[in-house]
Amino acid sequence: MDTEKLIKQIKLNCNISDANFWGYYSMCGLLMDLRELYRNEHCLMPWNSIPNEKIFHWIEEKEKLWKYLEDAELCSLAIDGAIYDPFDVNGLNDILKDFGLFYGSGYSTLQKPSFFLARLYATKEIYDYQIYYTSSELCRDLSAPPSMLQGRCIYIRRDALRTIIWDKFQELAASQCEGLLKEMFLPYDIKKTDMASEDLFKKVERVAHAVSELLVLHEIGEVFEDDYSDEWFEVLSNSRHRSHELYIRGVKDILADTSDKGPLKAAVDQKDRPLLILYMVFLDKARKGIFPEIKNAFQQFTETDEWSLIENARVAGYERAIEFRDTILKLWEEDREITRVVTAIKQSIETSCKTQNV
Repeated sequence: MDTEKLIKQIKLNCNISDANFWGYYSMCGLLMDLRELYRNEHCLMPWNSIPNEKIFHWIEEKEKLWKYLEDAELCSLAIDGAIYDPFDVNGLNDILKDFGLFYGSGYSTLQKPSFFLARLYATKEIYDYQIYYTSSELCRDLSAPPSMLQGRCIYIRRDALRTIIWDKFQELAASQCEGLLKEMFLPYDIKKTDMASEDLFKKVERVAHAVSELLVLHEIGEVFEDDYSDEWFEVLSNSRHRSHELYIRGVKDILADTSDKGPLKAAVDQKDRPLLILYMVFLDKARKGIFPEIKNAFQQFTETDEWSLIENARVAGYERAIEFRDTILKLWEEDREITRVVTAIKQSIETSCKTQNV
């Protein structure tokens, strides 16, 4: 198989996707993602410096390419005379697995098409779902979600994970208040005073392995909370504001996190404090707002080590996520105006939080 030819085909779709969606990024977010894309295309480690003159020229060339590819359609992929749809993950990977490669595609935030080709690191099966772990990525687009569910396939992108965890280490190194980050890195002998090195990055890879299992549990939770998936996809596909989609996705994410098959239940059942710490560290702003119970429960847990506090918060969060999901779908069915749906659900969440005094 001509791997370089395949990379060029996939990279073309990556560029087409970026050309049609870069305008939805904030300026800060776009610059950060461009830096990581530059690192990928130039095979740089996270601590390698990027000369400003080189990346500025590279960005200029990207902008010219995006302008040329504006409104272009995604292209089919050709391998040994056979033609594949760019979203035919199963068909493509049936061939690529013999070469130690894995192809991923799907939709990230704002339904942006996302593609990558990577070395296949490991596979395993959970509940009849195939889990794929990838290592170095040969090509990718601007967006790089560290995990994704497509059909009966879940893939975990270790390259993207390592970058996220390295950023967490940088945050720890620059922070005056170490808190959860210090506890997250402690089992891996990573301290804020450590200097960038190959040895440190190997430790970061160990953290990435632990976080990858957290992400698998999240995706499994999403699998088992897949009621009304068609209706939910319709709501998401009609959102054209990043903040709206993050909020709507947050409700579904909390439903997955608090599911009986999700990461919080696993942490409680196994009394796995490191897993709980990882969950709290990677809990983003949108999910914190939707699931405020976990903050109070965790604060009390750190003083008492009483796991029932986390379990009670999990159950309460699950019940409220169900309520919010049903409210979103009901409002969408009645109105089909995404802005009013998001406004109404935000008010519902704020009222519910005040009522429960959390």
